[in-house]
Amino acid sequence: MIERLLCMSEETLRIMIATDLHYLSKKINDGGEAFANTIAKGDGKVMMYIEEIIEAFCDEVRKRRPDVLILLGDLSFNGEKISHIELSKKLEKIVETGISVYLIPGNHDINYERCFGFCDNEIYKVDSVNAEEFREIYAACGYKQMDYFDKYSGSYASKLTDDLYLLMLDTNSYFSNYLCEESFDWLERVLEEISKKGANILAVSHQNLLEQNFMFTEGFMIKNAERIEEIYGKYNVKLNLSGHMHIQHIEKNIVSEIVTSSLAVSPNHFANIIYDGNSFEYWTECLNVDTVEDFVSISKQEFEGVGSRQLTKLFNTHTFENEDEADKNKMGRAFIKMNESYFAGEIFDAEGFEEGIRLWEEQPECFTSLYIKSILDSVFKEQNKFKIEL
Repeated sequence: MIERLLCMSEETLRIMIATDLHYLSKKINDGGEAFANTIAKGDGKVMMYIEEIIEAFCDEVRKRRPDVLILLGDLSFNGEKISHIELSKKLEKIVETGISVYLIPGNHDINYERCFGFCDNEIYKVDSVNAEEFREIYAACGYKQMDYFDKYSGSYASKLTDDLYLLMLDTNSYFSNYLCEESFDWLERVLEEISKKGANILAVSHQNLLEQNFMFTEGFMIKNAERIEEIYGKYNVKLNLSGHMHIQHIEKNIVSEIVTSSLAVSPNHFANIIYDGNSFEYWTECLNVDTVEDFVSISKQEFEGVGSRQLTKLFNTHTFENEDEADKNKMGRAFIKMNESYFAGEIFDAEGFEEGIRLWEEQPECFTSLYIKSILDSVFKEQNKFKIEL
């Protein structure tokens, strides 16, 4: 470990990032009717090919050989113990190649109530894990390399190089998206000690530190996020990485925050960071899953299905007195494309969709019209590249 730290401190540090993997073991999922029905009501994750996605990602990590791999939580579909065990074995193979892996749990990973297996048309309960079991299963992935550990939250900090520490803030092991007073005391002590060493700090959480969308704060932002941000500002923590929302998004306040979209959702992003001692440079890439024919189209269709279901429900339950079928078609096309751009963090090309956007803006308030308004600013900004000077 010491030799590796010395090696990394002599050059730029290369980091790979992924979040919301939602891995599900095939041992408790036969892909039958019960599973198909569950996924048909889902949020666009390509769960029928989750094994292939995770294998392709692990292959990509081994091929690129970054210095560090960071996973931001929601490692499992819904906290299944067998899913955690199998994923940990895949990650241990990465560790064996000399790549340091660090991770924290998300809200789906520990003591999750809807922890099920699927067989034919039956759904059955399976074992989940508690916080201690989680850390034991993933012992090789950060929990053996800790320099600081908070027993009240499961958070930890690790030295990556002589001038960079990684802070893994855990708000899911013992609390529901919340940091307790004892953990705040720990956080301030650790950051004060690290700052005295003159080192930079890269912060990580599963849930979000900043408001990414005014419609999605409850359950998405850490409940006492403002207090955490104030402490980060005090100790010059300039960047937080998070996931949870499944969108690709960047916000800047006292601290800048990059939300990386889910590896399991189109366009199946993972991310990269280069640290050179003076800056963090971040960019995303789309995972190539060669083992699934036409994977990009399959993944995109799975995601578009979510928007289509939402539109069908809206058009069936709301009265659009001034819009005919042609207008509804324009609104539907604009929504599907804007939603796709928003989740992918891509700049939306509005050409050909102007009329549909105008029709949405004229609608009385409903969830979908408010959602369209909430994302309008974001979809005209680059969300997949970011550089911050330290």
